[in-house]
Amino acid sequence: MPTEQTIDLTPAATPEETLLDNTLRYLYTSLRKNICELMAIEFKYKGTVWRVDTPAEAVALRKELANSEPAAHDQMDRLSDLWTPDRFMDVMNAIGELQQAFLITIDDKPNITSTELVRKLGLDSDVALAGVISGLSKQLKGIGIEPKDVFLIDVKWTGKTKTRRFLLDDFFRNAGAEQNWPEAWKKKPKKRVT
Repeated sequence: MPTEQTIDLTPAATPEETLLDNTLRYLYTSLRKNICELMAIEFKYKGTVWRVDTPAEAVALRKELANSEPAAHDQMDRLSDLWTPDRFMDVMNAIGELQQAFLITIDDKPNITSTELVRKLGLDSDVALAGVISGLSKQLKGIGIEPKDVFLIDVKWTGKTKTRRFLLDDFFRNAGAEQNWPEAWKKKPKKRVT
């Protein structure tokens, strides 16, 4: 007669995890046997110090941290490291005049709508603006930069009306400020002849 068997699908602990688990248990047991006053357990994970009361909490928190998505501060650290003045110059040298005017216009008026952008850039339509954005995105990807690391597009629907608003990434703007951007870079875009 077949017997019922329980299978544990929990991923096997790495040697480092097992070592930490055993060390925390030993520490906790030693402190209790020697009638010491137990204090919180502190450990460092990716540069952040965490404090818990028991070894079980430490193990559970470590597993949760290991399985969680990258924290927002990790993304901020990545962007801060990405946007150096040299990297900013790489972008400005790789893009055309109209794309530079696009970025300067967004800097001048954060959360500018696509309708306002079309007017300020002297474009004929939203389709022409889409071409500018597409060209900029292609040029950015060509030098290994994601467009979302330079500018953001917020799309909102009100009934059947779509409004797009544009905003520059703060880290990109700060790197530009070190290059006296946009003040020293402002040029009137040439009006396209159709």
